[in-house]
Amino acid sequence: VPLNAKYPADLLEYYIKDSEASLLLTTPEFLPLAEPLAAKLQKPLLVVNHDLINANGTNADTPSVADVSYLDPRRENLLQLNDTLVVESALNGEFYRDANALILYTSGTTGKPKGVVLSYANLDAQLRSLSHAWQVSSTDSVLHTLPLNHVHGTINALNLPLAAGAKCVMLPKFDSSSVWSYLLNVNMTTKERVNVFMGVPTMYGLLIREYDSVFGKNARMCDYVKTHCKNKIRLMISGSAPLPGNIFDRWNEITGHRLLERYGMTEIGMAVSNPYLQDGELRSRKQGCVGMPLPGVSVRIVEPETGRQLTLEGRENEGIWQTSAAPEKSAFPEDSIAGALYVKGRSVFSSYWQKPQETSSEFDAEGWFRTGDTARYEQGTIRILGRTSVDIIKSGGFKLSALEIETALHEHSDTSDVAVLGLPDETWGQRVVAVISLRDQQTAEAFSIPKLLVWLEQKLPKQAIPKEVRIVEEIPRNAMGKINKRELIERLYGATASAST
Repeated sequence: VPLNAKYPADLLEYYIKDSEASLLLTTPEFLPLAEPLAAKLQKPLLVVNHDLINANGTNADTPSVADVSYLDPRRENLLQLNDTLVVESALNGEFYRDANALILYTSGTTGKPKGVVLSYANLDAQLRSLSHAWQVSSTDSVLHTLPLNHVHGTINALNLPLAAGAKCVMLPKFDSSSVWSYLLNVNMTTKERVNVFMGVPTMYGLLIREYDSVFGKNARMCDYVKTHCKNKIRLMISGSAPLPGNIFDRWNEITGHRLLERYGMTEIGMAVSNPYLQDGELRSRKQGCVGMPLPGVSVRIVEPETGRQLTLEGRENEGIWQTSAAPEKSAFPEDSIAGALYVKGRSVFSSYWQKPQETSSEFDAEGWFRTGDTARYEQGTIRILGRTSVDIIKSGGFKLSALEIETALHEHSDTSDVAVLGLPDETWGQRVVAVISLRDQQTAEAFSIPKLLVWLEQKLPKQAIPKEVRIVEEIPRNAMGKINKRELIERLYGATASAST
């Protein structure tokens, strides 16, 4: 059960108690956080030094642990264990087929975090699927700056390269300057070279800001950045939160990379991805779209109210959509089909930890997992419209995607960050509210909400124009760049409004 040391102690305590963990494992720098938790919860604590070395005279195949400590909460002192690390003998295939391997907790952006139980078979399916789709090999070197308590950081960016025999260069935290140094191979203190980078949209936004500040006025350096990234970086991926169009376009402009967007969640791993290569050429990646189902994954788009199937993606490597119904009414009329997104495959989890009723409610009678997201199939690809509970706004008989409205707002030159909310309204059912943070104080002084709404009329259907605009200094996001919209509504409008959404 990986935990994030940046989380508040109360939340860490919830994870430890809920998962019924029997042992806490940490490193020295986190001891001030972990030791009080271990003592309070009466859990043994193992503190491991970063340096895992072979002791003199021991079998090279049996690594030792330097400076390992064991804290028993029933005793007052730390016991030094300077002993060899116990290495498991090989386990049989039946174990890896049936046994559970990992519990990852959901981000909790739409409710209380739940423990997602993933088996070795789930992880194997996820890694095989991604390795094939993204052509991961032992020649790769992945730059890792993500939290290790989510699918993105622990499976995609860590276990995927390790399973392929590739390198993983770990940074203890995200830092724009350090990431650029690795991507461009400049100002390096090590000989490590990277050719793959995975990040969240917030990271790419900060990297663009660093680029503009450090390289933007130097034409020669700008040319170097683009040439080096195009020739030396094989793959750049964005996920965990919607990627704004302005970041997608700007990143392509400065690096020559059209970021690969994909879709997944804790319960299913990665299910849908844009393509890597086709016949040696980069296939077009449409901004805001996440591609097609990965190998071994099947996807359905169904009517939210009835569960009636609208489309079915071909199983395994087939890519044929079977359409059985017309698209529902949408404020964005296109040749498309929109509905609730269901997923099925070996990568899908089997249960929430200690929550059998919630587990059964998330699967339909045929074993399809209800993701809780609304998606639209359009022109050979899938576009995620958002969480059905908070991102699909029912206003005036239309179903509006908060994410698509946010995409339009991100294109405005004055906006720094945006969040679109649906609030209860007697006339419309729900009204569209845009929450915006502006780039700087100078922008704020000259900003005009009426002018913004006029500008949006060129970008959005009339039904999607916000009925209200709120200006805030900052929109809070979690470590993965996600916004807890229920908390944001409660902060701005009170608990009553939050409970009604």
